[in-house]
Amino acid sequence: MLKLRRNTIIFMMMLLSHTALANSLLTQHALATSQAISAFYMYSLTEGDDRYQGEYSIGMAKAHQHYLSLQKEDKQLANQLKPLWDKITGANYFEPGIASGYNASRYIRLELRQYLDQLYKKLTQTIVSETNLNEQLALISLDVEMMSARFFDVANSTMGGGSEYRGDMVIDPVFMAKNMKVRLQKLQSSVQIESIKKNLRAVTSKWRFIEGSVINHNKKYPYMLVYYNKNKINNLINKSRGVLAAL
Repeated sequence: MLKLRRNTIIFMMMLLSHTALANSLLTQHALATSQAISAFYMYSLTEGDDRYQGEYSIGMAKAHQHYLSLQKEDKQLANQLKPLWDKITGANYFEPGIASGYNASRYIRLELRQYLDQLYKKLTQTIVSETNLNEQLALISLDVEMMSARFFDVANSTMGGGSEYRGDMVIDPVFMAKNMKVRLQKLQSSVQIESIKKNLRAVTSKWRFIEGSVINHNKKYPYMLVYYNKNKINNLINKSRGVLAAL
């Protein structure tokens, strides 16, 4: 009886560990994908600045590595993502150019939007409030990147905020921003490591600076400021995660 109970506990621990690893890989895949998509739109908005094409290529390469790792850990989940992932990583997908006025086609924008919606929906189904500090930090970065990618998507559209529709509510910037503020406040009050506290204060300050633009898609689009500050937020989060890893 004791042996059976012990084996059951071991099995449950292995299952939880497997699930946690798959969730972490999905988060990293989503982060890299949303960062790449923001760079994709920045290339269009800046009318062909090669720097953003380079950042897009690097981001998609990272995202694909995380996808391949996810495929090994959770083949069922990876296969659910596969149809759209194969589409948006197809040959010559990075198509905005002089001939198109550097505008991404409506079909490409919808596919990118659908993929981010699919990723975020799967992540929200697995997120629990009791995740550790490292995962909580990753979720803040993820929310900022997801909201920013949607902002750049809308900024790239000739219809602006009118390009959104009810089906887009998986990524709801207003709702996500409220939840992220709560998470940030909780972390700032509970974290004991001073360098991380300092980084979180800077994250809060930078987010306040761009929040109105990111969540209100009917305003003007200061896309350079949003891109710069969302990257700074990501760097601050990565620094904090690095501090944790060194403990």
